[in-house]
Amino acid sequence: MLTMLSKTQLSFLRSLHQKKFRQTYGKFLVEGDKLVRELLTSQFKVDAIYKLPNAHYEIRNRGVEVFDVTQDELSRISTHENPNQVIAVAQMPAPDIEHQTTVIANELVIVCDNLSDPGNAGTIIRTADWFGITKVFFSLNSVDIYNPKVVSSAKGSLFRVKCHYLDLKNLFLANRHLKAYGTFMSGENIYTAPLATHGLIVIGNEANGISHELLPFITDRISIPQFGKAESLNAAVAAGIVMGEFARKN
Repeated sequence: MLTMLSKTQLSFLRSLHQKKFRQTYGKFLVEGDKLVRELLTSQFKVDAIYKLPNAHYEIRNRGVEVFDVTQDELSRISTHENPNQVIAVAQMPAPDIEHQTTVIANELVIVCDNLSDPGNAGTIIRTADWFGITKVFFSLNSVDIYNPKVVSSAKGSLFRVKCHYLDLKNLFLANRHLKAYGTFMSGENIYTAPLATHGLIVIGNEANGISHELLPFITDRISIPQFGKAESLNAAVAAGIVMGEFARKN
């Protein structure tokens, strides 16, 4: 049975397009059939589902409200030009205080320093998931991972990879025993450089690279050799190449 959404519901759902309201409510939108199905099998808590009447989803947890809406209403609450069947409201996990001074043991993690592009952030999370990397750390000034563009480009990996925001200095100070790899034009060729089985792979800002305050913590400067004439590599592409080479050598 179709439910006419109230002005209050519409206003709330549209407010989640903006970071300040996502943070205020601790909720975010997940859009599209495939992503919502992955969300429903994850550990994330789901508040509500807004779907077209002919779309069906298995709701395992009690307390999830389900609303049948029109295509017009779905379009009004969506951030996409052509919304796909369903939009869910999910709860952001509570910040993990333990990871403010995490000591990393026997694993490889990704560290994003002032990453600003939502598409890059989502692609890096997705690529980390592909290579079996389970943790991605973001500086406090990095893009919001619950931005709809991040959620979309992560393709469900956001529900599996643990993402944490923290002062990156604290992370490096707690893990001085590990190697920290950063990409530089003048670094050692990644295809010939020795790479440890665990450590920190640092991805810098798209325009400015790794911030000056973190440079002293980089133990190994690596580079991706250039064969053509492109000025630079996209941050997410560079991150994928680096992750792939770590996987190949280890």
